[in-house]
Amino acid sequence: MGDICDMNDLERFMRSQEGQAHLDEIRKMLKGRTIVDISFSNEVHFIATTLHLDDGETFVVFQPSLEVEAIREQFEEVLEREYFVDFPDRKPKEGAP
Repeated sequence: MGDICDMNDLERFMRSQEGQAHLDEIRKMLKGRTIVDISFSNEVHFIATTLHLDDGETFVVFQPSLEVEAIREQFEEVLEREYFVDFPDRKPKEGAP
């Protein structure tokens, strides 16, 4: 389905009683908690941020700035440099055409 269908389904869910109850559970899980640690994991298409809470629970956050395309756009030179760390034999020789 397209983006507009996804957006409409999310709006429908958010306004439903079941959606409100589900979101309230998430709110209750987070409200008043303290973040005691934060970790990151490679999830293929994005880097997930995991918040570790003071009650032992964890909460995963998805940030648009950590999607692979956003990282490629913002950190192109860094990715190229690190690519050649992994594959030094593929690095073009200086002065070579």
